[in-house]
Amino acid sequence: MAASSPHLNTFNWSLPVAVRFGLHAADEAAQQLQGRPLVVLAFPGARAHEVVDRFSREVSDTLLAWVEVPDGLSTMALGRHIAQRVWPILERSPKAVLVGLGGGSVMDLAKWVRLRPPGSNPAGLEVLMESSVPPLGWHRHELWLLPTTAGTGSEVTRWSTLWDTESALITKRSFDQPYAYADRAYIDPRLALSCPESVTRDSALDTLGHALEVIWNRHRNPVSVHLAEVAARTVLQQLPLALQRPQDLSPRAGLALAALEAGMAFSQTRTALAHALSYPLTLEQGLSHGAAVAVWLPVVWRLACGHSQEIDDSLCRVMGVPAIQGDQVLKDWFDRVGFGHNLQALGIDDVQHRVQQALNHPRGRNFQGAWSSGIL
Repeated sequence: MAASSPHLNTFNWSLPVAVRFGLHAADEAAQQLQGRPLVVLAFPGARAHEVVDRFSREVSDTLLAWVEVPDGLSTMALGRHIAQRVWPILERSPKAVLVGLGGGSVMDLAKWVRLRPPGSNPAGLEVLMESSVPPLGWHRHELWLLPTTAGTGSEVTRWSTLWDTESALITKRSFDQPYAYADRAYIDPRLALSCPESVTRDSALDTLGHALEVIWNRHRNPVSVHLAEVAARTVLQQLPLALQRPQDLSPRAGLALAALEAGMAFSQTRTALAHALSYPLTLEQGLSHGAAVAVWLPVVWRLACGHSQEIDDSLCRVMGVPAIQGDQVLKDWFDRVGFGHNLQALGIDDVQHRVQQALNHPRGRNFQGAWSSGIL
């Protein structure tokens, strides 16, 4: 392996989202919204959360609508349904701010419906998939995102995952355009206090997946790698504490910051092989996104080893052992945090076939590594 210095790399960095992080970020968002008309997309029952209830009361004078987004996949059909409810309201108030308050599904849909076509025809959403600039005549509403889980990083990326469940073959599609970034993101660790244990764990696994996918990514750069290493180490340290002490804000804040750092990192690189492998598991077995990615991380870790000294060094810094030993340490950590899924238990006996298929996926092509017959 030829050693190279990351300081010799040439790279670009662009992140137009204004970020506010802190224990009272949600309160600050409410204060800065006062006097401005707004529509909120939120997860079901959000206002039962003390912090969210305070937010809703603070903005009540100019709140045009509070729309609950059902739990589950962020589908194109759901996007059209939400658009039918939201767009007529936004059309009457073109200066209104759209606020996405929730996990990845809520924020992903908010990125989509913040763009409103003439006549507010929801069939027009399909146009956005192929438009590198906002289509002529569409109105782009200001978008503020407040994540309530620590994992997806959607608040600082330009893409959103949308599932096409209406076609003969259910497929994952991505709304990935340079104009899709949020305008502002407010990350308040208190918002994650309402997360049940499974959501806390799977969200943190999502963060870990984002971080590792940056490290073994062909498009990595020194800034993204640094953020990714820090984020990965933080998840490994803080998730066990958050599960042991779910009302302790300190590990929650650590996980929220890690999710933001990993989001910033992969906003520049996109994801890689573990994500390409994860999508079929979400459809076939109903695993959450974070869990479906995590199941594949030990395999992809092994495939990444031995191809780049930079990658091996990064993986060593993350896990504190030589890179080639890191996948076993990761498996042991999974046991420690109660993550019981593995490929064997899920009945996955065609690993080589799945990996070789995924390497041809757009995300798989970002991966720097190769299949090895000794991996299993």
